[in-house]
Amino acid sequence: MKVLIVSDVHANAIALEAVLARAGVVDAVWNLGDTVGYGPEPVRSLELLVDRGADPTLAGNHDLACVGALDLAAFNPVARAAALWTARQLGPEHRAHLLSLPSTLVVADFTLTHGSPRDPVWEYVVDAAAAAASLDAVATPVCLVGHSHIALVASQTSAGNDAVLRPLRDGDTLDLSHGRYLVNPGSVGQPRDRDSRAAYALLDTAAGTLSVHRVAYDVGETQRRMAEASLPAPLIARLARGI
Repeated sequence: MKVLIVSDVHANAIALEAVLARAGVVDAVWNLGDTVGYGPEPVRSLELLVDRGADPTLAGNHDLACVGALDLAAFNPVARAAALWTARQLGPEHRAHLLSLPSTLVVADFTLTHGSPRDPVWEYVVDAAAAAASLDAVATPVCLVGHSHIALVASQTSAGNDAVLRPLRDGDTLDLSHGRYLVNPGSVGQPRDRDSRAAYALLDTAAGTLSVHRVAYDVGETQRRMAEASLPAPLIARLARGI
């Protein structure tokens, strides 16, 4: 089975369209959450993933904030302003869909979560200690996370051992048949690893491999649509720098 793995689309439909086009025909789409928030096209982004049969789709912190399931006081002013704007764009069916989503799920040999298995909504896994703790918290050999917007992998030879953490670059391929892995595919809509291209992963369950990819999209057009929606200027500027 060939699976497209996406995370942190953040209402950037142009970036999502580029990913879907580049990935081509797949058997399944797994979405690790934060489909909305920050970007200019929340409804379009949700609909694109529904149309492609994305299942499972997880709820991220921005998804929950935009439907009133998280206190906006926990967000910085820029994120809060974007969440309030996003909430006004969503219809009842979109809100119901987001509210119905889990934040963590096990699919065969994979644990899927937005933040981490210890805290599916809020924890950022960005260092080896957090990665090792996350792997120790799951029974599956592979854990897939999002939330940090940074493409990375942590590998562990056996439970309880230190995890070796490294960034993932365009075209990197992992052999999942040896050891245990925590993988973040990076962000489709707002990368933060100084590479502005949309990030995604492809899982081949038959071969036991996972590859990470980047695809360029029209950042300027997304920025134009954000400005047209009067979304916060820092969110617009950061897209071009991948931070």
